[in-house]
Amino acid sequence: MPAATIISVLNLLSGAVALLISYYAYKNNRIVGSILLRYISAGFLLLGVGLFLQAGTESLVSATAIDALRVRDVELVMFLVYTALQLVAYAVFAWGYGLSFFSRGTSKGTVVPIALAASSTLTRKLLDGAVFVLAIYVASQAAIVVLLFLIVYQGVRVFSHTQSNLSLMVLFGFALIFVAHVLMLAAALTLGSTIFLVGNTIEFCGFVSLLFFLFWSGRVVR
Repeated sequence: MPAATIISVLNLLSGAVALLISYYAYKNNRIVGSILLRYISAGFLLLGVGLFLQAGTESLVSATAIDALRVRDVELVMFLVYTALQLVAYAVFAWGYGLSFFSRGTSKGTVVPIALAASSTLTRKLLDGAVFVLAIYVASQAAIVVLLFLIVYQGVRVFSHTQSNLSLMVLFGFALIFVAHVLMLAAALTLGSTIFLVGNTIEFCGFVSLLFFLFWSGRVVR
């Protein structure tokens, strides 16, 4: 089975799981009144929609985001839509974790001139639209990794403060998603299809673990 088909199916299943996570987080938030659950519900709603869009794109063009990176055609722009939704969703999670923790308790860069060292060919490549889109995609993936790192960091702080089983379970799920996106970033940098497939698989496992934890969270909290 082609990698694009496998990843498309994984993303379709992940999208369904993400929407279920959003539902159970919303349902449990109405019981326990958790700020974190409120933001998890909103964030996974965005992720679910984005994953369905990505799965549809992969099925439509019969290619993965890594394939689009190799070709650098219009398909890459389509994958940027999902990446943008991911950025918003993980920013929502990071904000929610920050509020959850606090509710309980400029340096100047050096600009290196490169004009003299760059050849006219390199300059044309830097100004090429495909390279610009590629840079945006890779930078977006890197930003997602940074946001997930902040989420995991805040998760550790929340757990150390509350010692809650629910906090630990949610932290474990986001840790898996963080590892998955580190692999996806590595795949984007190296154009490694196998690494990208492994990253998508781990992300799906992270989603499933969060769904399982939230499904049983009512009993855990009580």
